[in-house]
Amino acid sequence: MTTDIMPESTMQAQMTRLRQFLSTYMPVAFLFGVVFLALALIFRDLATGISGVAIIVNGGILLYALRSVRQGKVQSAIVATSVGLLAGGLVILLAQPFLFATLTLSPLLVVILGLQYLTIQPLKRLIAASGLCSVIAVSVGHLLPQGFIASTLPEWFRDVLQIGAASAAVVFVMVLIWHFSALLNEMLSSLRVANRELETQQTKLVRSNEQLQQQLASERELLNLVSALETPVVSLAEGILLAPIVGHIDSRRADILRSHLLEVVHANRTRLMILDITGVTTIDTSVAQALMMTIQALRLLGCKVVVSGISATVAMTLTHLGIDLHDVETVRSPEEALERLERGEPMSHLPHPLMNGAEMRAFLPGLMNGNGAHHKA
Repeated sequence: MTTDIMPESTMQAQMTRLRQFLSTYMPVAFLFGVVFLALALIFRDLATGISGVAIIVNGGILLYALRSVRQGKVQSAIVATSVGLLAGGLVILLAQPFLFATLTLSPLLVVILGLQYLTIQPLKRLIAASGLCSVIAVSVGHLLPQGFIASTLPEWFRDVLQIGAASAAVVFVMVLIWHFSALLNEMLSSLRVANRELETQQTKLVRSNEQLQQQLASERELLNLVSALETPVVSLAEGILLAPIVGHIDSRRADILRSHLLEVVHANRTRLMILDITGVTTIDTSVAQALMMTIQALRLLGCKVVVSGISATVAMTLTHLGIDLHDVETVRSPEEALERLERGEPMSHLPHPLMNGAEMRAFLPGLMNGNGAHHKA
């Protein structure tokens, strides 16, 4: 468990507990150091004096760690505290080996403390150092049972120190375990809150997705409607349709135009389609090619195609682009196409009249006056 994966609120609470822990542990360390120094003077025992100095130095390290925590340097504080515990434990063990059983817990306490605050790499180094200190402590306890310095403490007082040290170690372990448990509970609580927030966000996303799908469906309907309005098809007579194309034609509109005309021709079994491009102001290679592809596709459905309304500008553009329209029937206007059909004049690609003279005479006046039976296919 490391600080780089903790929520900010959990880290703040943890830093508060760490400050409280160090604020309590630091004066206790100074107190024990003073007691050991006093005992050293009373019993004139150098080993106890060395242990007292080591404990006081450890208290100074804890003071530095507390200052680091207040500055937000949590990992520096934990590293300093851990080094102080390990080094102090080894010094005391070398001076007073009879505390061996208690001091061998120091590396374990250091690891428990580091698990709560350190990131992966510092934690690995701390575990390695703690393991090395454990090996040294066990070796000293077995190889130097009397220590480097002869102790003058009475035997009964050694027993008292052992009991006191063991009690202090047990209390320290319990505090660390409580500290660790509180951290776990806070992290679990934060995870539950985050999970609830994620569920809420997921519900909102599902609703937003449904709304988006509805909007997309509406937009598709609007696009279909716009496409139909952009490419109107007017029925002039049975089997004859007029498709006036107005405005700029791009690749998207050309595809929509082709698809729409093919559907209408297939559905109405159209025999003649008049493509009126009077309203097309500009034309380029892609537009001309799209127009030729549309004509070829309509012919594959058995529909004859006549192009009307080619302006002088468009004709010149087609000529400059090298677009070959020699196999496409062209007329000046839709009226001209219908008049030629009425007179029975054969067109190069319309060998047979599609309307007899009576039908054409009945239809043309309405077309010329704009009152013909026009309707959208």
